[in-house]
Amino acid sequence: MSPTRREVLLQGLLGASWVGLRAAATGLPIGLLVNPRSASAALPSGGSPTKARFLVLSLSTCGSPLNANVPGCYTSPDIVHPVDPRFVASALTIGGQRHQGAAAWKQLPQKLLDRTVFFHHATMMNSHPSLPELLRLGTEIESAPVLFAAELSRQLQTVQNQPLLLGSEEVVTVGGKRLGSIRPTDLRDALLGPGSPLSQLAAVRDSTIARLQYLRKRTGDAQLGKALDAQALSQKQAQALGDRLATDLAAIQNDRADGQVLAAAVAVRLGIAPIVAIHIPFGGDNHFDSGLVQEASETHSGIGQIALLWSKLSAYGAAERSCFAHLSVFGRTLKRDGLQGRDHWPLHNAALLIGAPFRGGVIGGVVAKENDYGATAIDSRTGRGHEGGDISVADSQQSLMRTLAQGIGLPTTMLDRYLPGSKAVRSTLV
Repeated sequence: MSPTRREVLLQGLLGASWVGLRAAATGLPIGLLVNPRSASAALPSGGSPTKARFLVLSLSTCGSPLNANVPGCYTSPDIVHPVDPRFVASALTIGGQRHQGAAAWKQLPQKLLDRTVFFHHATMMNSHPSLPELLRLGTEIESAPVLFAAELSRQLQTVQNQPLLLGSEEVVTVGGKRLGSIRPTDLRDALLGPGSPLSQLAAVRDSTIARLQYLRKRTGDAQLGKALDAQALSQKQAQALGDRLATDLAAIQNDRADGQVLAAAVAVRLGIAPIVAIHIPFGGDNHFDSGLVQEASETHSGIGQIALLWSKLSAYGAAERSCFAHLSVFGRTLKRDGLQGRDHWPLHNAALLIGAPFRGGVIGGVVAKENDYGATAIDSRTGRGHEGGDISVADSQQSLMRTLAQGIGLPTTMLDRYLPGSKAVRSTLV
C-alpha cells in the first residue's frame, strides 16, 4: 500500500487528527476531544447514558441454508440436516428453555447462547440481487443499515456516520449508490504501517491528556476535570490496548470471514463506525452441495467465527455495548431431493440476533407448506409461532427489523416513521 493511499485510508478511518485513535487511547468520547469546552459531550445524548449499541452485521446475498440447522427446525423427521455428527439433534438450553438443535451451536459459550435469538421468518424473496430491496424500509431510498447508522453515530460518537463494509461484497446503498468496502488486510496495513500512531498509543494518550489538562487549568472548567478523572485511561491501560490491537491486526492473514471478524472487533473498539458489515458464510449457494458437506463445514465454522468475534469484543471490554446480527436474502428448502443440495426458498428463513439487549430463544417456527416447510405467524408478545399470531408471515421480515432496531437502541419515533405498523417481538427484548 502506497504512503499516500495509507494516509487517505487512515484519515477516513480515524478522522481528522486521529480523533478516533485518540479517543481509544484516552477512553474519552470523540465529542469531548472535538469540543473540550463542552464537557457535557463526555456523555452521549445530553448527559444521559445511551442504550445505543454497535452492530456487527453479517449480510448474505447467497441465501444460505442456515435456516435448516437452527433450533426450531429439529421438530420434524423429514427436515433434512447434514449427516455430519455436529448436526445431529442435541439438547440446547437457551435463555433457560430447552430446545433441540445442532450440536454445533454448543461452540457458543452458554452466556452468549442465552443472548442468542433464532428468529424464524420469511423474506418472500427468491433471487440473489434482492438484498438491497430487503434492506429498504418503506419508501426510503437508503438501506436500513445506513439509516440506523446515522442515528447510532450521534449516540455512540463514532468517527463516521455510515456503515463500514469490511471485505463484504454485499450491496448496501447510500444516496441510491452502492457503498464501497475496504478489505481487512487494508485496514491491517494502514493501522500497522509507517505513519500510524497505533504503536505509540501510550504516547498518544499522554499528549492528548496533557492538552486537556492544560485547557482545564486555563479555563477552570470543572466539568472537564470531572470527565478526565472519571473516564481517562491510565498510561498502562493505553499501552495494553495498543498491544492488543496490534496483535489482532497482525493476526489478519486474509480477507475471508476470519479476517473480517478480527477487523470488525478492531473497528468497534476504535469507534470507527456504528455498524460494521461483514459476510460470514453458512453454507452459501448450495444447489449442488452433494451430501451437504459444504453446508456442514461452513455452518460449523460460521458459528465458531461468531464465538471468536465475541471473544475479541469481550477482551476489548466492548461486548456489552455491541450486538451481532445475521440477515440473509432468503432461506433454503428444508427438504431436499436425492443427493444434491438445497434450492432457494422464500417461505422460510432464519436470522440471528445476539447481544445483551436480547433474551435468547426461538422466535416463530415452521409448518408444513407447499410440499416443504414455511414460517409460521408469530405472537408478538410471547414470540411463539402459531397460525393465529398477530405478526403475519408476510410481516415477519419487518418485525425482525424492528426487533433488531429496538435492541440496538434506536428511538421509537424513528421506527414509527420507517417501519409504520410493524411490531417488535417483546419477549425477545430485555
